[in-house]
Amino acid sequence: MENEEKLEELESLLQVKFRDRSLLRRAVTHHSCCPETAVHDSYDTLEFLGDAIIGAHVVEYIYRTYPGASEGEMTSLKSEVVSRRILAKIGQELGLFPFIRVDIANLRTFNDRSRDSLCADVLEALVGAIQIDQGPEVARNFVARTILPVVSQLSHQSLDTNPKGKLQKIVLQRSGNLPRYRVLEQSGRNNDRLFTVGVFEHDFLLGLGKASSIKEAGRLAAREALEMMSEK
Repeated sequence: MENEEKLEELESLLQVKFRDRSLLRRAVTHHSCCPETAVHDSYDTLEFLGDAIIGAHVVEYIYRTYPGASEGEMTSLKSEVVSRRILAKIGQELGLFPFIRVDIANLRTFNDRSRDSLCADVLEALVGAIQIDQGPEVARNFVARTILPVVSQLSHQSLDTNPKGKLQKIVLQRSGNLPRYRVLEQSGRNNDRLFTVGVFEHDFLLGLGKASSIKEAGRLAAREALEMMSEK
């Protein structure tokens, strides 16, 4: 009975009521508790599913929120958001650890890192369990509530979505002029065109960018210019 009460407490923490509570129990059960039946009774496969679902929602959110970001920038922001470190932090802050069923005696070592790792695993497994039990909409809402808020916190570090605007501000303040963008070179045919764009202050080259569109090459040139300025 105590077990059922604990699962009920976890449901109210997650703000999700499960139809099949055995799925919820499985999502918080480490394989050390059931070495013989781990495939059916531990969270491993649910964690695998949850990892993919979280990744998809995070990528879609980044795509919609930062339409100016390049694929490389989106990749680096996504990797940061779904990293073990961040998911562990979210799991710890949610308060998942007291609900995790783990046989500590069966683990070779147990320390703060193990605790973090378990919280990250279980957070992913819970997303998988919610999707299976409640469907994609409820899983999406759970991810939006618990995980997506960290995207904007981390985006400042991983993403500079408007380098042109930032550079314009600096150059205007510095010399009263707008930076000028010029296509310096173009190569390739229709499908694999490559443009090299330079950004200038008066006749001084501030940065270069190469990309398959003039717009993207200009953005990369502005970013290089900002990087050069911050190094000085």
